[in-house]
Amino acid sequence: MAFLGRKPKKDVVRLYVVSDFHASAPAWRKMLNAVRMNIYKADAVLYAGDLTGKAIVPVVQDEDGWAAELLGQKRRPRNEQELQDLDRDIAALGYYPFHTTRAEVDSLHGDQGELDKLFARQIREQVTEWMTLAADRLEGCDVPVFLIPGNDDPYEIDEPLAASERVINVDRRVAELPGGLEVIGLGLSSPTPWSTPREISEHDFREAIFRLGDQVKDPRRTILLTHCPPYDSGLDIAPVLDANMRPIVSAGDLLRGPVGSTGVREAVEQLHPLLSLHGHIHESAGDAKIGPTLCLNPGSEAAYGIVRGYLIDVSADGIERFFRVEG
Repeated sequence: MAFLGRKPKKDVVRLYVVSDFHASAPAWRKMLNAVRMNIYKADAVLYAGDLTGKAIVPVVQDEDGWAAELLGQKRRPRNEQELQDLDRDIAALGYYPFHTTRAEVDSLHGDQGELDKLFARQIREQVTEWMTLAADRLEGCDVPVFLIPGNDDPYEIDEPLAASERVINVDRRVAELPGGLEVIGLGLSSPTPWSTPREISEHDFREAIFRLGDQVKDPRRTILLTHCPPYDSGLDIAPVLDANMRPIVSAGDLLRGPVGSTGVREAVEQLHPLLSLHGHIHESAGDAKIGPTLCLNPGSEAAYGIVRGYLIDVSADGIERFFRVEG
């Protein structure tokens, strides 16, 4: 930890890269605290997408009190403190606690339109709370937080992101970073098997990246920030699924293969940015080189309260060093 606390040389910009918190409140708080307390001596934070969670957990009130099922276990809090603890445990896993009644649960059952509205409302409320927390925790701190959404993030979060006092949404933008660096931000995604909110065709995804690439001053001082990693980069290895969306097992082993974006790969190969930063595939954390470009995926264990990231020191000559951090 003494090494992490050492301030980089004056002419070096240190970037802190994270991704894929998926509504994990402890992960968001840990990241903000690391910045506020200057633990990593970072000059800017880059968040590579997927802020929101994937499920609501009903916490149902009945004549016996409150009850919920979490990770296959029945939870029945006996008092207000235990109810708060349950809500906290649900949020720590990246889910949304929803206090409700059995009658309301029954009325929502099978009504996909109302369920979608409820989910969108829960997501928007949490992102709004996270932006408020960022403004509070980072007050007086001069470290900017640059962010893009990911494929799982619905468009309902764009308004609270735009209203944030501390977090800068660089989706579909070229923005200036400290040290004369620029970032190409793009929160869109190439297709996935799950038809998530921000997916577009691979062709349109590629074209969107190249349109932004035309706006940068110098690719050698540019960072590509896309949620999807480059295809076949080693940062995009995930289980291969069959037609029923189940992992394929052969000879007792889970088959894995590349699932990244060919458009991102082409952009890296042709634009030659200094850095290419990604998330999306939680289990494929690591680094790779495509030509002169360093590509990174910090991975994610946010559901366990672990914040995985990279620190990257950049000077006028290029990348001085990079290394993984966890908190």
